[in-house]
Amino acid sequence: MKTIAKALAGAALLLSVAGTAAKAAPLDVFACVPEWASLVKAIGGERIANVTLATSALDNPEGMKPTPGLIASLGKANLIVCTGAGLEDGWLPSLLERANNPAIAKGKPGSFMASEFVKLIEDESDEVDHGHGQKSAGGGHMHGEGNPHIQGDPNNVRVIAGQLAKRLIALDPEGKDVYTANAKTFINQLTALTKELQTKAAPLKGASIAVQHGNSIYLLKWLGVRTAATVEPEPGVAPGPAHLAEIIGDVPKQKIRFIVYATYEDPAPSRFVAEKAKIPLVKLPFTVGGTPEANDLFGLYKDSVDRLLDGLAGRERS
Repeated sequence: MKTIAKALAGAALLLSVAGTAAKAAPLDVFACVPEWASLVKAIGGERIANVTLATSALDNPEGMKPTPGLIASLGKANLIVCTGAGLEDGWLPSLLERANNPAIAKGKPGSFMASEFVKLIEDESDEVDHGHGQKSAGGGHMHGEGNPHIQGDPNNVRVIAGQLAKRLIALDPEGKDVYTANAKTFINQLTALTKELQTKAAPLKGASIAVQHGNSIYLLKWLGVRTAATVEPEPGVAPGPAHLAEIIGDVPKQKIRFIVYATYEDPAPSRFVAEKAKIPLVKLPFTVGGTPEANDLFGLYKDSVDRLLDGLAGRERS
């Protein structure tokens, strides 16, 4: 009888522990892009059961294809965390329709679009400055809401972190203390890092560079870097010989110091310009996971600043 009693007690204990574990991690999250998956983990901590990430740093976040696995993950998600502002319009709506999960439908608490909480830079003002008041369009994203690559500015992420904590609390009130503490820690650390990096990046302010695509506009604006040329004449359109020649000619005129491209982009056209103009080519992580150093949001900003400073010093980074 004692053996049976011990076995029953052990089973009850196991069930209790299992129940506690299940209760401690109640939320299943679907993140569209790496920066928001990283933020969810930082704020959610032990309350997050699982985070499914739809894209990686090697993927163009605007051009994903639906897969059965992603549809299944959406179908069971309690919360979807995406950028919005048109970034995922090419693939997310069809995924949501096929997943048929009312909890994460637009307007529901389970749908969190980060761009709704920050001021967007308008695409139509995303222009290349050629000096003397002359400007031409370049690198826009053709999204009516504005440029969606808001993760480039840590000040945006700090605001979004606070809003995400509120949404997690609304979905999981029992985790309020965890979400509040984690958000406070994250925001304080990011605030301190932002000040530190702004001081470190002071030499970049006012420097002129070329970009392959207009996806780093928030990062460059935060640091006061001037975009003097865009290699892609239109999003996703390969530059022709005349356009490349124009940019090469602009390098000395505009005092362009280096060219940047994102991890997921083919740098061939930018490399051609860099070699002909004899200026460095610098790869930026763009998002979490884009480089080995950018293993979280803090690493993303640290590595981005380090790489830009290397470019300013005449060093290539790939």
